[in-house]
Amino acid sequence: MKFKAEIKVLLKDDIKDPQGIQTEIILNRTGIDESAKVRTGKYFILTVNAKNEETAYKKIKNICENVLTNPCLEKYEILKAEKE
Repeated sequence: MKFKAEIKVLLKDDIKDPQGIQTEIILNRTGIDESAKVRTGKYFILTVNAKNEETAYKKIKNICENVLTNPCLEKYEILKAEKE
């Protein structure tokens, strides 16, 4: 069976986000929003083959921890994981 997952990857809260900071500066400078807080990240849509939902979730978690993220700098959240 195929399972589809949506995954959000962000820098950990204590890691400086230069791209987010620059976006905040531009929003402030242009007057669009003087108090915006921005964190940048990545969004993945992943499809895996697995025998059941539990196996699929374990496989997706393994991919997140070992391929999609740098665990020292980034955190991830599985937004959705469902049978396709």
